[in-house]
Amino acid sequence: MPSQGRSLRIALLSVLLPCPLLLAADPQPAKMFRSEGNPILGDGSYYSADAAPLSVDDKLYIYAGHDEPPPHAGGFVMHDYGVFVTSDPSSGKWQLYRNSLDADEVFSWATGNNAYAGHAIRGRDGNYYWYVPVESKDAEAPNRMAIGVAVSDSPVGPWKDPIGKPLLAWRDVFGDSRRGQEVIDPHVFADDDGSVFLYWGSWGVARVVELDQSMTALQGEIAVMSGLEAFFEAPWVFKRNGTYYLAYDWKRGGSQWTPSNYQAAVAYATSSSPTGPWDFQGIILSGTSATTVHPSIVEHGGRWWITYHTRDAASGGHFRRSVAIDEVQWDGDRIRPVEQTWADPPALRLTNNLAPEAKVSASYTEQPPMSLHALNDGRPPAVRLPPDQWGNYRGNESSNESDWVQYEWDVPVRIAGVGIQFHRDPNWIRPPASWKIEYRADTGDWRPVEVAALPTQPDRWLTVDFEPVTARAIRATFYGREEGQCYHSVSVSEWEVYSAPAVQLPTIQVATTVGEPPELPATVPLTFPGGETLPTPVTWRSVPPEQYAQPGAFTVEGKAAGQATGYVVAQVVCQAARPAKSSSVSPIRSAP
Repeated sequence: MPSQGRSLRIALLSVLLPCPLLLAADPQPAKMFRSEGNPILGDGSYYSADAAPLSVDDKLYIYAGHDEPPPHAGGFVMHDYGVFVTSDPSSGKWQLYRNSLDADEVFSWATGNNAYAGHAIRGRDGNYYWYVPVESKDAEAPNRMAIGVAVSDSPVGPWKDPIGKPLLAWRDVFGDSRRGQEVIDPHVFADDDGSVFLYWGSWGVARVVELDQSMTALQGEIAVMSGLEAFFEAPWVFKRNGTYYLAYDWKRGGSQWTPSNYQAAVAYATSSSPTGPWDFQGIILSGTSATTVHPSIVEHGGRWWITYHTRDAASGGHFRRSVAIDEVQWDGDRIRPVEQTWADPPALRLTNNLAPEAKVSASYTEQPPMSLHALNDGRPPAVRLPPDQWGNYRGNESSNESDWVQYEWDVPVRIAGVGIQFHRDPNWIRPPASWKIEYRADTGDWRPVEVAALPTQPDRWLTVDFEPVTARAIRATFYGREEGQCYHSVSVSEWEVYSAPAVQLPTIQVATTVGEPPELPATVPLTFPGGETLPTPVTWRSVPPEQYAQPGAFTVEGKAAGQATGYVVAQVVCQAARPAKSSSVSPIRSAP
């Protein structure tokens, strides 16, 4: 609206409201960008988390917190919120309104710190209400997190505080008790009958209370919701075909979905009432890269979408997260497991590291939260949490001088070096006193890798090159530092194994018939310096059905394990009649 009209509205509100409004500046102009996929904005220029979508008319708004810690900070640093906007998530066309809401500019009672997961909704009066959990200035509160509400006549602001105080704080829930859960992760659901409910929850307890028609005051009693198996945080409610659904962060340490409490999965439950009781339905997303996930589900443009966050952006981490969005598919009234997508799928990223294709084992497998699979997950993070490491931690009671870890491949691989990172802590974890590398050609004896010396410095990336060897398995044995009758434990975040580069990357010829996907080979022969040729596993890009829906030719790229210089290419000919199966290899493209 024109600035004169906005000024008039502000003047009227200052008369009608019981306390003065703290006025926020207009949001920064929108940044236009094109997204190639998940994360929505993955170049590391802006980190976002705790997505909360809102579909209005033909626009999808995603309200998100802003992660802004330095690369090596091991905690959340969040002061403001941004808004992503698109008409169609699959179009790749987005706008980003940075700093749409700054907590200490809008709320006089807030410090401006800990601007955690919020949610915005359009009220029946046409205004937009953004519910955000921020740190209050109440130093006497057992926990200072409180939920504020901001209002605007635009979905991207500017925002104002209509009540001049928190909508919900610790004392509203727990009185003067010092025991309870943080008042965070608000979500608001407006039902068809005009009733409006505020949900929130953390640390295993989900709560709900009704809001009055002003959207800025509570009415009725606060209730704890039941039936939410392994609820951890972030309740999100929506309605479909008369059934209420609640998606949430599911966490059960030691489970297949969350081996430790540092990992998160998305579950959902259903009910005939917006306040429950709820019936658990299952897990729909797990294995995301961040220690938190914060799910939200919304219908937009006749399709259903789930938003969450990962650490998959450039220089991302557990505290530098980025919003992602994927489509939700339905099987009747049930949500199918979500297929997580990436702009740059990890399985197709070119690397000379052979470890992700290997089977990993160890002489000692630390129980969660440490993870054996942290060794070859391809993610050496700047800020490490326990699941990002393998360790042989036994406290200070270990009489074991050494432990080993090893990789095995289904086919022989050509190895020319390794990379590794050790750690130390103030207690009992130290880098090894020494270590050794051995390899096994097939099922024979272990043979030493000839190296002059193996470095042991902690908390830095260490690389070791050696003359190439052909192996089906490689093992690293770590010798602990002796102290009395005990040995210090060893911790490793990542162990990479580097392939020798092939002389050439081949192009293969494949034939198929209309309507049938091409049969792409699981391995291709690669020749290495010295003349040895080995079958090398290939991960192919997916082939859309429309490519083989009619006669013609197309190409498919594949990542050959351990080859960082380019992709193997399959030239596919699709014919109307079934041809005799053929596959030939012609090394026509040299690796740079």
